[in-house]
Amino acid sequence: MQNKVVPNREYKSGLFAFLFHRKEDLLSLYNAVNGSDYTDPDELEIYTMEGFIYMGMKNDLAFLIDSRLAVFEHQSTYNPNMPLRGFIYMAAALRKYIALNKLDIYSSRRLEIPVPRYYVFYNGSRQMEDETVLCLTDSMAGGNAVKESCAEFKAHMININEGHSPKIMEKCPLLYEYSYFVATVRRHIVGRDSLMEAIDRAVEECIGKGILADVLRVHRAEVTEMLLKEYDEEFHISCEKKISYEDGYEDGVKQEKARADEANRKVEILTRKLRGCSDEEIAVALNIPIDVVKKCIAGGDGEVV
Repeated sequence: MQNKVVPNREYKSGLFAFLFHRKEDLLSLYNAVNGSDYTDPDELEIYTMEGFIYMGMKNDLAFLIDSRLAVFEHQSTYNPNMPLRGFIYMAAALRKYIALNKLDIYSSRRLEIPVPRYYVFYNGSRQMEDETVLCLTDSMAGGNAVKESCAEFKAHMININEGHSPKIMEKCPLLYEYSYFVATVRRHIVGRDSLMEAIDRAVEECIGKGILADVLRVHRAEVTEMLLKEYDEEFHISCEKKISYEDGYEDGVKQEKARADEANRKVEILTRKLRGCSDEEIAVALNIPIDVVKKCIAGGDGEVV
């Protein structure tokens, strides 16, 4: 059995955010996805909302650089609602920006605000392109949201699984090492009963290959705890999906059987009627209400109970 660790449902500090918390590494990641070449980490101003939690969600990383307000989110499961989540996060980040800069949104002068940029770094098991753009209007009801909506928000999803997004990986070595490490953990998980054992073996292998070696040596306990939480939550989600599927399948089988039983009962009613049985005799023989018998004979669609 897996070594169970109950995940923190309010917020779990994931390995991705842990690795990129330094300004130098965050700037390297931004340059890689933005195609820029900023060199001074002090130009970067952290905007991660430490106290901002909405419906159990918290953004991983947020920062301001050169009039660009970037929010970075890491996802190990595909979520088509990321534009909506990003929209909420960005609103909170802009609110923080307005407060810090003492801007008056009721002023008669037009305010200048940073350009919002929202990136989702995805390394789940679903097959995805290296880069995918998800739009908020795709979630809007009505069928013509692109033309009718007063707002649009885009989530730029980047596939950081091993073997994907090579140009970005080349420009940000830490992201490449993170991708390699996660893939190594998953390879060791397959076929093993102990999640702890799989993580330990992956850590040893990556240290031996110089992958995140310094981080894994110094912070091995913290990394192990974060991975236990992350993979235990993935395991929990997969179990819930399986249970939901099985429950839905069973409900479908029951409904199909009920429809078949009703059809057979209607055939039985009509057959007995053709043989000369009275409505009362049919009701007694089949143990059903007489009004159901009458409705069936009259060609109604009432259920036979």
